[in-house]
Amino acid sequence: MAFLGSGIIVLSLVWAMALAVSVALTRYPGTLSFAGVAVLAIALLLTVVLAVKYKRDQELKLELEREGSVVYDYSAVGRYVVLAVTGTSLLTGFCCVFLFHVTVPRTASRLPPWNNLY
Repeated sequence: MAFLGSGIIVLSLVWAMALAVSVALTRYPGTLSFAGVAVLAIALLLTVVLAVKYKRDQELKLELEREGSVVYDYSAVGRYVVLAVTGTSLLTGFCCVFLFHVTVPRTASRLPPWNNLY
């Protein structure tokens, strides 16, 4: 993971923790089960703030272009792999939440006796 920046690693950990807490909170009874949405919103807000605030890479590229040097991006493949793995994990997590929380099985009830129907 030496080719990844520390920001990517921190954001990956933040999103992993947010998804784990969100899935754990959906199993609680009552209104606390909706707190997982708030946790995901906080993680999204943190990601947006960090992405907007720290645009150091673009500033560095502009500075290097002014000097006449060329920047080669050798870590693009690693970023695409991390993006593919996290995207697949996110879709798998949403499928698991749908299967195990939204489609909770209902218990069967006894049918009334046939002689009371008429």
